[in-house]
Amino acid sequence: MNIIISYLDTMFAAYPPSPKLVEARAELQAMMEDAYAAAKSAGLSENEAVGKVITEFGNLDELAPVLGISREISPEPQAQAQAQPPTHAQPQAQGQPQPATAAPQPTAPQPGPPLGRAAKHPPLSLDEAAAYGAARHEADSRLGLAVALLVSSPVALIVLTTLAERLGSQDGEGVAGFIGILILAACVAGGVLLLVGRAQKLTPFTRITRGHFSAGPDVMAWANTLASNEAPRRTGRLQIAIGLWVFALAPVVGAGMLADGWGGLGAACAILLVATGLLVFLPANWAASAAERIRQRSLVPSDQLAREEETSIVGAIASIYWPLTTLVYLLWSFLGNAWGSSWIIWPIAAVLFGAVAAGFGSWETYRAAKREER
Repeated sequence: MNIIISYLDTMFAAYPPSPKLVEARAELQAMMEDAYAAAKSAGLSENEAVGKVITEFGNLDELAPVLGISREISPEPQAQAQAQPPTHAQPQAQGQPQPATAAPQPTAPQPGPPLGRAAKHPPLSLDEAAAYGAARHEADSRLGLAVALLVSSPVALIVLTTLAERLGSQDGEGVAGFIGILILAACVAGGVLLLVGRAQKLTPFTRITRGHFSAGPDVMAWANTLASNEAPRRTGRLQIAIGLWVFALAPVVGAGMLADGWGGLGAACAILLVATGLLVFLPANWAASAAERIRQRSLVPSDQLAREEETSIVGAIASIYWPLTTLVYLLWSFLGNAWGSSWIIWPIAAVLFGAVAAGFGSWETYRAAKREER
């Protein structure tokens, strides 16, 4: 729904505020909210519902007669008439020679569009931008769940093997390890499937993700409005996530200090806290990511955006980091029979990955801010 509100703000931003326009905006917002609720009740997805509402109510010129604001959004006919030069010369007195008509001067060639990236790629419409924002909203919800599943996948293995070791059952350790590995594989498979579904969700917007478009002032205004409207929610989610990540060290330290041999449970709690923080923050980052993608397009050449999209640093690290961590954990545990101590890999790996991801995220934000200053 925030995408629709941002779209509505952009529609009215081009006109000077007046009581009638404020009233019309409130009326149009109520109509769009009713249509959005009806579309969601009919079983449409977020992206489909937003697209349907924008298609029905996205043209202010067509809605102006219904809202009673035709005069406010259209130029006055009188002003247009005054601006037009007279087309006929005044009649001359009889016998008076007609003035010589100046020969038409050759007009200077008008400058064409710049040969930069705006002429290279077609412009992005406001409807396409709103549809992309809705798709990112839904896709990033899947991203948060997928990353949380991948990070928390070893929790069951750590907990089961720790309990089996504390109970002193040799056979139980093997069974616990087998069940834990099955749960780990199921979590990894679920996370990968969610990531594949997310990629398919964004496939119709490949030209946006690769920067093959030109962003006009209306689209840029919409992107800025969307990011501003979602900024408080994103900041609140980020604060919660940072608190969870910082507190993730407490279970590990507490388990090591208070109970000998129960460190695995502390590690499992730490991993769950890290995964919960990612689940809280990542879905709230959709608006900032969508707006940044559109804003970057006006500042960075499209070929550079494509390279950044295809070679995301954090994504490349994550694609090999967690499988390698899992492999090291399993080799150490099985070959060294170190189920009681190998769990230490996971909290260390989670904290290191969180630090790397946060560092690269801050670096990209800093680069974006510098580009905007220029």
